[in-house]
Amino acid sequence: MLLPDKGKPTKYEMIRKNYYIIIDNERSSIRKLRNNLGFYSIVADGTVNEEEVVYDTDKKLLTGVGLILRKKLTPKRAYFSLVRINNLTDSFQLHEKKSFLGECEREDNPSDFPVQIADAVNNIFNNVFTINLVDVVKHCFPYIKIAVGGNKYKIVSGTGYEVVVSFETLAIRDMRTGRKGVKRIFSLEMEDDPDYEREREHIEAVIERYCKELVPVMKNRFEIAQTLVTAPIVDKKEERKKKLEEKRKKKEAEARAEE
Repeated sequence: MLLPDKGKPTKYEMIRKNYYIIIDNERSSIRKLRNNLGFYSIVADGTVNEEEVVYDTDKKLLTGVGLILRKKLTPKRAYFSLVRINNLTDSFQLHEKKSFLGECEREDNPSDFPVQIADAVNNIFNNVFTINLVDVVKHCFPYIKIAVGGNKYKIVSGTGYEVVVSFETLAIRDMRTGRKGVKRIFSLEMEDDPDYEREREHIEAVIERYCKELVPVMKNRFEIAQTLVTAPIVDKKEERKKKLEEKRKKKEAEARAEE
């Protein structure tokens, strides 16, 4: 049985915003934030040390419809959660809808809780599935594993609002193909309290203006990882057409050179 959340309770939903790191200089980025945030303090807040395992079937019946079933492992906790991806919005707050499933043992798999997870999937999708979700969950296996390490900092405003920023190294592995990848990202994690909207906007504006090495991306960790280790689908007809066009241009260039 999945257990209730043992983590730190929050009154408001947590927003996580990710950035690609184009020029990797953590100290320089922190210095720019300190110099331009004004009456905000930045303090070191420890390290990131966690792992995410995303599960799916062989035919990607879950991730294929924008549903991420994942287990997160930290030094103190292990739990399952669901994330529904909405690619039809430009808002980070609306890009993903999260649903906490429950605390579990570190070695547990979704097949240990098929009924509970199937019920949660139906709830998050408003019961639109006509397939047997219990059977789908039973056939889920590890798809992508993401080991996350890095440094955390805390930005604290004069009003007491806190935002956690982190420079993360994602060590990614596709569990079925064995493909691996490494990606550096920067992230903001903050509580969606409407009373502190001005503080959030100020922090994001400073990053956008002064930290050009950090580029916002409308993707969560899994989407970033999947892009990195999943081989692109090659259109053989288009590839052949492209090669013929390159040969034609090469011959034309050689003919002009001989004239």
